[in-house]
Amino acid sequence: MAEYDGLTVCKTSYDLLLEIFRFTKEFNQEFKYTVGESLKKETLELIILIYRAGGRDL
Repeated sequence: MAEYDGLTVCKTSYDLLLEIFRFTKEFNQEFKYTVGESLKKETLELIILIYRAGGRDL
């Protein structure tokens, strides 16, 4: 099984998630709970898919 911890794509996607959290803090309320939450949800799904592709199950 592949070890996902060392994958550049895993670290990069996690860094992207952190950056999205920082970026969406500055959204106005109208977009924070629509666009912001959608961005967070999709990025979390990406990380989960990378994790599963490494042969692990959540």
